[in-house]
Amino acid sequence: MKNIAILFVILTLGLTACEGPVGPVGPPGDAIVGTTFEFTGDFTASNNYELLFNFRENGIDPYESDVVLAYILWKTEDGLDYWRPMPQNEYFDSGAILRYNYDFTADIPNNRLVDMLVFLDGDVILSTLPTGYTHDQTFRIVVVPSDFLNSTNIDVNNIDDVLNSSDISFKDMGSLSFQLK
Repeated sequence: MKNIAILFVILTLGLTACEGPVGPVGPPGDAIVGTTFEFTGDFTASNNYELLFNFRENGIDPYESDVVLAYILWKTEDGLDYWRPMPQNEYFDSGAILRYNYDFTADIPNNRLVDMLVFLDGDVILSTLPTGYTHDQTFRIVVVPSDFLNSTNIDVNNIDDVLNSSDISFKDMGSLSFQLK
């Protein structure tokens, strides 16, 4: 019995100490990387109540198939920022509606997104709006690769779900500039 125990110990040590050849290198990972950035601007009559953001001029080169999500900083309270997905409506007692909206332009032949436009619309007379609705408006933009949206069940209306997803890493560009249209 003692010989069997010694043989068992020798076999266990021998088998655990064996090392075979190194296997082949696996394929590179398919890391999905998105981009997030913020910008602040004023909507005025001189810029037609529009803020134009050019991706390439700001060091961002998204693919045409990527998706642009936009959020507006709705309020800051007790040191916390409250973001809302766009489009976002503000309803006035008069019945008028102000809408913060956006679109983006794609260069399909070159497979790139060119720019995005954040603008005011609705049936309110924009020139009559108090500056609280038009000045120092901050937007957080998230450029999400379409592969990410196709592979997850993320609620894109919730900025925390998008930014905190473990399936994607974001390159934070910080605050960037825009050009007047």
